[in-house]
Amino acid sequence: MNSVDADVVSVVKLELDEKLLKAIDVALQPESESPSSERSKTSISIEDENLIITTYASDTTALRASINSYLRWVEGIQNIVLSI
Repeated sequence: MNSVDADVVSVVKLELDEKLLKAIDVALQPESESPSSERSKTSISIEDENLIITTYASDTTALRASINSYLRWVEGIQNIVLSI
């Protein structure tokens, strides 16, 4: 995390199918490695059949924006994978 002082932290745990977990992990890793804002940093990990999205942010507005973005990306990837 560059200059983010993590005043707020969120951990979102999603239980997903293994095929979907791999697709989401591959798709979201570049996003988590190059954050679009210095106000938040998000990491993606997989534990068992769970996708773990951990977000550190300097304020609640940045936290909310980051969580919403990642959840929308997860939903979009899920829709694409399930339609194939």
